[in-house]
Amino acid sequence: MGKYSSWAELERNVPISYREGATPEAFRSGMQGIAPPGMAVKEGRVSAYREGVDGKAELVVERYRRAMFE
Repeated sequence: MGKYSSWAELERNVPISYREGATPEAFRSGMQGIAPPGMAVKEGRVSAYREGVDGKAELVVERYRRAMFE
């Protein structure tokens, strides 16, 4: 979070970054990077990740604000 110069900038840019970065493909490639040799990520886990992050970009900022400042 240190790369933002103000709260307004964080509030404006984090949801965009989150939507762009929290993709099922990113999850799959990250998990595949730590998987034991010969193992693959279950597609059900990828689907659950997609459903878990869909529409949650604004919550990232709200929860950060609540955790750090309230």
